[in-house]
Amino acid sequence: MTTHRFGLSLLFCLALLSSPALAETSLWQVRDGDRVMYIGGTVHVLAAADYPLPEEFDQAYEQADRLVFETDMQAINSPTFQLQMVQRLTYNDGRSLKDELGTKAYDALQAYSRKRSLPMAMLEQFRPAMVSLVIVMTELERLGINGAGVDEHFYRRAQADGKPVSQLETPQAQLEFIAGMGRGQEDALILNSLRDAEQVAGMMEKIKAAWRSGDRAQLVKLGLEPMRHDYPGLYQDLLVKRNQAWLVKLERMLKNTDTELVLVGALHLVGREGLLEQLRARGYKIIQQ
Repeated sequence: MTTHRFGLSLLFCLALLSSPALAETSLWQVRDGDRVMYIGGTVHVLAAADYPLPEEFDQAYEQADRLVFETDMQAINSPTFQLQMVQRLTYNDGRSLKDELGTKAYDALQAYSRKRSLPMAMLEQFRPAMVSLVIVMTELERLGINGAGVDEHFYRRAQADGKPVSQLETPQAQLEFIAGMGRGQEDALILNSLRDAEQVAGMMEKIKAAWRSGDRAQLVKLGLEPMRHDYPGLYQDLLVKRNQAWLVKLERMLKNTDTELVLVGALHLVGREGLLEQLRARGYKIIQQ
């Protein structure tokens, strides 16, 4: 498998430069004179064996006055939002998945459904973006990678400690990004997801190792390059445009007196258009922790 084939849904779950030789972890300090912000790259789904997290994250948490997440963590875990997500990613116009996929992709999905004992009648109701997510989450579940990710871990901790939290965008905005995955390339999305289902274990280990060590070059190779190559439109929508919108909010935070710990998917931080390089270009000092 080439990295250009790696499943888009898993990249979204990470949803997703040269690296210093002594890199420690995916956490950076952003400085503007005496003002300090911490910004950490996250993996959204982890296994129990991935804990404890790197201690630098705990240290940043202790120093932070506020935690900032991609979106409203309470809202996206609510039954109301889960229902909205299912409705948005389910056919409601009389069509089914078979109407949207070509014979090759549909037959391959049928074979996978039998192999994993997934009811094809259920998959038929879902749009390709949802089916791709189901494939990836099924494989992660089989590997025991089904626990709280970095975001959820620190959100729960903040709730227990009474530490303020905020977000960079609405849950509805995130839902629309998910719904747009692979639009216009539905067959390729499903075939790539199925092809890479067998490679998830090795790829996740590589990605988690790169995340834990703060290896930006490897994160670019494993995550950014495949998305930019196979889905350039989504790369712009999912990463570049969101990064630009978030930069405005991050710079505003850097002008207040609070110390924030910002936690976003690791792929948002790396590469030329990532948040770290964009902040550096604006004159902020970036220090890896």
